[in-house]
Amino acid sequence: MTPILPRRHALPPRQRGATLLVAMIFLVVLMLVVASAVRVTTINTKLVGNMQTQQEATAAAQQAIEDTVSYDFTKLPQAQTIEVDINNSGQAGATYTVKVAKPQCLVVRPIKNADLDVGSASDRPCFASGAAINSGIIGSTPSGNSLCSDSMWNISASAIPSNSTQPAATLRQGVTQRVDPGANCS
Repeated sequence: MTPILPRRHALPPRQRGATLLVAMIFLVVLMLVVASAVRVTTINTKLVGNMQTQQEATAAAQQAIEDTVSYDFTKLPQAQTIEVDINNSGQAGATYTVKVAKPQCLVVRPIKNADLDVGSASDRPCFASGAAINSGIIGSTPSGNSLCSDSMWNISASAIPSNSTQPAATLRQGVTQRVDPGANCS
């Protein structure tokens, strides 16, 4: 008698190819998940890049406004274009062209003698008399105004990245500046 050997590799006829079909379905699902993750990553990278450009442009516009107010712009207000290297790298990608509009004077308001400090060197030229003993109250103008005025200005700056023609950020800032007597808004 011959011994009967068990069939180890034989599959029932109904299960042939089912494993291949299940594996293909899992591969398709896995491929869709990976494609979705790549797309989300690409979109997030673009968003972060745009946010960085906008923040750098805002900083460049702020720096240009600070450069403008660092000198006496009230004497001859004019528009100007300033190149700002935001990270001092010297590379073209970090340079913004900032267009500062002509500063606009909103109002000039006289400073009252009572608001000045006799001990302050910056306030002394504003008194009616140059003597430090005279506080300006005696012999000053009947209105109580000193010889100086405060002016309020609006300064606007638009920063344009090196790879664009459109501003990435526009910044407006109000500034108060002491001006000579008789200054006017024009």
